[in-house]
Amino acid sequence: MQKNKVKKVPRNRIILYLYRKSWLSPRFIARIFVLNIPTLLVLGVLFFLNEINIGKAFLIFTIIFIVTAVITAFVFKELENFISYLKKLAMGIDAELPRFHRGIFGSFRLADTFLKVKNLWSNQTISDASIIEGLPDPLLMINENTNIVFANYIARDFFGEDILHRPIKAIFDDETFTHALNRIISEKSKAEWFDFDFVSGQTYSFRTRIERLPAIAKNNATMVIVMHDITPFKLFKQQQADFFANASHELKTPLSILSGFIETLQGPAKDDEAAREKFLKMMGEQTARMTHLVKDLLNLSRLQMMEKTHQNDIILIPDLLQGVIEGLSLKAANHHKKIELNILHELPRIIGNRSELHQVFQNLIDNAIKYGADDSVVTVKAHLSKGFPKKSERYFEDMRQVIAISVHNTGDAISPHNLTRIFERFYRIDSLKSRQAEGTGLGLGIVQQIIQKHDGVIDVSSTQKDGTTFSVYLPVDF
Repeated sequence: MQKNKVKKVPRNRIILYLYRKSWLSPRFIARIFVLNIPTLLVLGVLFFLNEINIGKAFLIFTIIFIVTAVITAFVFKELENFISYLKKLAMGIDAELPRFHRGIFGSFRLADTFLKVKNLWSNQTISDASIIEGLPDPLLMINENTNIVFANYIARDFFGEDILHRPIKAIFDDETFTHALNRIISEKSKAEWFDFDFVSGQTYSFRTRIERLPAIAKNNATMVIVMHDITPFKLFKQQQADFFANASHELKTPLSILSGFIETLQGPAKDDEAAREKFLKMMGEQTARMTHLVKDLLNLSRLQMMEKTHQNDIILIPDLLQGVIEGLSLKAANHHKKIELNILHELPRIIGNRSELHQVFQNLIDNAIKYGADDSVVTVKAHLSKGFPKKSERYFEDMRQVIAISVHNTGDAISPHNLTRIFERFYRIDSLKSRQAEGTGLGLGIVQQIIQKHDGVIDVSSTQKDGTTFSVYLPVDF
């Protein structure tokens, strides 16, 4: 049998191994020598005083040097392990804490203190993460490759649960967004503010901030993106501009007609009795139109300012509806329509403003008469409900009893696009019946304001088959 040959290690490799060991490196030995300079000075003084000879001095220095080297090597080794552990944590690596000795020369106290600080940091990180997760605005973090590495709850809910690890440019294909992101990546800027539009079924507007993080965060995140939804604000600004434009137009038209009539009566028709009677009648109609418009504007302004009005009327809904229907029965007959009232069962009284609620149902039933099909029936129903409708945001939150009142008419359906805008001020559906019907386009806006003031909900549905139904829900204990 052949004997296993012992592999010889070259002498130069042994020296290299010993050199790489921190406790045998020249740098380490130099440090130990520096630490023992006081010992060397003391021994030198004793030697010059003839207290000890050179042999004893060398022996004492050697022993102290070795002891110091051993103790220091032990402590340095634990410190090196500790520093290596900290570096791994800084790189986002979930490393295991090295073992530390409790002895007099050990680093256990340092490690114990660090663990307490680490636990404090961990708790703080968890708290910060909970705050970020619960932010009402989308927040995203991306790495240097612009891949999404973090998205809070609202961001995942808005852009999809599969948003993580996808390229940010695949989500936001917008020139403004891309330009701002490229400036951050190229380090031309540390933070960028801008507005951009995101299309997903409908258009959303975001005021966005992209900022480079001061250090690499968890999951190698290097940039943070915070987005604030300003769609309602932009919509309000557009509605405000439309409001003033429409109000100016609605006032300008009758004023122009009045100005023309006055000029005609002062000139060519000055002595024409028949023309004067005709023009005066038309001038009265235009004046009434402007008066009605100004009245609606003031009413809407008062409601929007939430001006406090009398809210303590005890109202019986059946009596209120019956009064409105009686007042509109003649108009319904002139439009070849009939109004039916259907109270399903006895309804409790509610507290509110009688004149304002009368205005609500006056407007809804009047619209049903104007826009309903010829020779049809306008149906008004009222019943007690255990809560708000399912498609309402308050269905799961507000369990109060409500009185549900619906006004239904048959005829042309309202398109989905018009349904989303039907409560806007001055908005009128562009149809033949709408152009023929008189109105300012403020009625449904006023209706919505009154219902909201009474802590209620108004809803509309419309199909070609089932017709159009406006439903009002008023809480009993308002």
